[in-house]
Amino acid sequence: MLRRAASRFARRAPSPVRGRRDARVGFYGPLPPAPTGIATYDAAVLTGLERIGFTRAVPIDPVWPVRYRDVAAANDYPLGVYQMGNNAEHHLSIYRAFWGARGLLVLHDLALDDFVRALHAEADPLGLVAVREAFGARRLLDQGIDEPLAIPWCAAAVRRAKGVVVHAEFCRRYLERVGCRTPIFVVPHPRVEEPEALERAAPEAASLRAAAERRGARHLVVAPGDLNAAKQLDALVIATAQMDLSVHVAIVGRRIPDYDAQAVVAVAGLGDRVQVHLDVSDDTFRAWLVAADVVVDLRHPHRGEVSGSLIRAQQVGRPAVVSATGTYLETPTGTALHVAPGPTDPSELAAAIRSLVEDPERRARMGDAAHAHIERIARSEEVARGYADAIEATLRLATDPAEKVGAAWARRLVEIGVTEELVRSGYGVEYARALRDVTPMP
Repeated sequence: MLRRAASRFARRAPSPVRGRRDARVGFYGPLPPAPTGIATYDAAVLTGLERIGFTRAVPIDPVWPVRYRDVAAANDYPLGVYQMGNNAEHHLSIYRAFWGARGLLVLHDLALDDFVRALHAEADPLGLVAVREAFGARRLLDQGIDEPLAIPWCAAAVRRAKGVVVHAEFCRRYLERVGCRTPIFVVPHPRVEEPEALERAAPEAASLRAAAERRGARHLVVAPGDLNAAKQLDALVIATAQMDLSVHVAIVGRRIPDYDAQAVVAVAGLGDRVQVHLDVSDDTFRAWLVAADVVVDLRHPHRGEVSGSLIRAQQVGRPAVVSATGTYLETPTGTALHVAPGPTDPSELAAAIRSLVEDPERRARMGDAAHAHIERIARSEEVARGYADAIEATLRLATDPAEKVGAAWARRLVEIGVTEELVRSGYGVEYARALRDVTPMP
């Protein structure tokens, strides 16, 4: 359903001709079937905005894929919404469009480390700017923050934005700690699966479960999502060896370059107890979540992301084991167990999983609480309304002539070496106050 909705938006979008976009908002982000979780996220957001009627007042043009002409024409919109992840393959063209236009930036990862390094490796000027500003803002962070968040790789993007959307209070606090003055909007991650899709997954889930039981499984643990080193899969494999033979594990998700999940599993020699299923279809991915007793979704290092795989597991009503770090600390009470931050201790992880697989009533309570949490967000339209508020507020700012002049004045102050201390002493303040009192001509 989300894919159909995204296609409906795409068909409705006008051609990129200058002068036809003055009353519209551009929405730059991946859409299904792009192989990234941000694609289903974007489809859910667009569908929600249409459902609450926002797009009747403020028409939205989804722009995907983002071609050269779209980058060049981005400034034709009074405002663009730019979905930014940590993958240059999916987001470089989006970032180029964002950099030259008036933008509401959606940060899916606070640590744009991989993205910035990819730009820097190609000697891309935007990469050089991002590195310079990241290291300049580093001094503002307190000690005790682990890599990659110890360096604010997103500093340049946040400074360039007219507004920033993040998915957790942790992200807001982090940006404020690095001196962010850009308006920040905290909008929760949406429910990304339609209930009908999960109902359709039930027969395949039963088949997957039956196959695992034929191999000796009585309890099925699923680790879903992009398969990379941050998911701590090596710790999960070791933890499996410490549990009863009836506990089996399925590692399910997209293959990521430079990480071989199958090799990690093979070294452990656990045979059929741990299986890896790479690049499965969306339907099969949902089926594995439905088949699971427990979901494991760990992160180290944490990049300030909110896990779309965890959102799906909560929607299905499965208890989770997660890392006690960053945005994962905002997981609602009673829906997940936390293990210590940092590299995962396999023994601690084994104990957490064991406590759930051996207590079906506790699993049911936690799963019900997780499902209720996601459904509350969906019923309240919290995501769509949060996006609507962010777009409206940023659109007002982006189209305010006094704000444009003020921004240019602030840049000139920086260029001549004016510091925050000089501004606090009054340098340049009278000009800014005069701008605030200007009444735009009709």
